[in-house]
Amino acid sequence: MRTPLRLCSLPLALLLWVLALPAQARVVPDLYEVVEAVPSRGTTDRTAASSRGLERVFVRVTGDAAIGSNPRLQPVLQRAQRYVQSYRYETEDNQLYLHLSYEPQAISEQVHKLQLPMWPNNRPGTLVWMAVDTLSDGRSVLRQEDYPELFAVLDSLAIERGLPVEFPVMDLNDQRNMPLGELWAQDEQAAERAGVRYGPDATLMGRLLQTSGERWQANWLLIHGGRSYAFDASGDSMEEVALRGINEAADLLAQRYAVRSDSTSQQSAVVLELSGIDSFADYTEASRYLQELAVVSSAGLLSINGDRMRVALTTSSRLQNLQDALALNRRLQAQADEGPIDLSGYRAPLGSAEHPLRYHWR
Repeated sequence: MRTPLRLCSLPLALLLWVLALPAQARVVPDLYEVVEAVPSRGTTDRTAASSRGLERVFVRVTGDAAIGSNPRLQPVLQRAQRYVQSYRYETEDNQLYLHLSYEPQAISEQVHKLQLPMWPNNRPGTLVWMAVDTLSDGRSVLRQEDYPELFAVLDSLAIERGLPVEFPVMDLNDQRNMPLGELWAQDEQAAERAGVRYGPDATLMGRLLQTSGERWQANWLLIHGGRSYAFDASGDSMEEVALRGINEAADLLAQRYAVRSDSTSQQSAVVLELSGIDSFADYTEASRYLQELAVVSSAGLLSINGDRMRVALTTSSRLQNLQDALALNRRLQAQADEGPIDLSGYRAPLGSAEHPLRYHWR
């Protein structure tokens, strides 16, 4: 059994030093790295590839698939080599490839300067279930082992959008927990039951229907954060309607979590109270996480009392954006709203010292 550590007895300088440490958040890797096919090692080809690669990075970072058409971004793309951190060449199957790594801080500065959305790299892991109904074979579950090319294309698109996805293995456990009929019906209870072994933050369910020899239709359902989003797609192939499902899911999640800064944004302090801080290790990990939040510009320790710590989070984001970001950390459990109401019926604003955001660290 762990012995609780009374954090209030620690030197304040040490506590502030810990608060400044980077967080150990679950993040999407390689947002700033791309590979471009090039015809030669020449400067002209490298310059063109750097511009194409930088546009792909901005798509991932902003969550906006059409960001390349934004006129404000064009001057940045024309000077793409300024943002290249490193590059190297590689040849595979007689094709020359250029591996490019871009400077994250420089790109973040441009996102802020151009007032573009910033999708933090701590993103919802999404479990994707799909069923198909073809004219020749009827209805079945889409399995990776049966359609390896399709799943490879979907995985590549997810990487391009910066969306972490996972596909069920469809073994006997998955078949029992997610029968074909419930998958086709897009049963949300079945999705919750079948997803337990994978622990996703979001679930995407798709049913793909071949309506004629060259026409396809798909119905998609994205389940995340207690909400459901339904959308449709149509196209000339199964691959096309499947790709549109991944794209639309990325759009929806980016719209929810992307933070947009502008010249009129005002910094504000939100008070957060965190219980369950039973040891110095808990304190260190929680402090790191809060300091690293993309929607937070600074985190200042206010007080420690027993297993509770209070922190002032400085942010220019809306309170809902901050709460959405906090909801992605499974170690944080939102607590019941206990804001006091005085005799006149007044309740202090949520996030104030009198009515802080309350979470439990688990």
